[in-house]
Amino acid sequence: MGYLCGVLRRSPRFDFWLPIEVDELPAKLAVCHNASQNGLLLVAGTRLEPGSTVTIHVRIPPSTEENLVIEGKVARAEVNQDDPEGLWPHRLAIEFVRPTPELEPLLRQLESPVSSRPPPPRND
Repeated sequence: MGYLCGVLRRSPRFDFWLPIEVDELPAKLAVCHNASQNGLLLVAGTRLEPGSTVTIHVRIPPSTEENLVIEGKVARAEVNQDDPEGLWPHRLAIEFVRPTPELEPLLRQLESPVSSRPPPPRND
């Protein structure tokens, strides 16, 4: 188990960048930054209010046929300090309604989670 800000995590968290679909977002699209069987952190173009319920569709590459549909609620909504004026100005922490242990093996299939991150911004 890992720690975040002094809080003990209940399950392993996997870091990666993956587009996901969130039914309640106007554009339906968000980018997941990390996930565990209990929740995920994503960035989005629209803010959702804490306590809002959401339906998330997760497809793990290379297979786009595996589609997990997960119910959750917004546990936290904040400004995405990495992109406050860009395409993804909102960071949302989603807590799943119930643990989703079937997500962990799919996340382990990602060949190179670190390489799926976008390149760092250039300071030219």
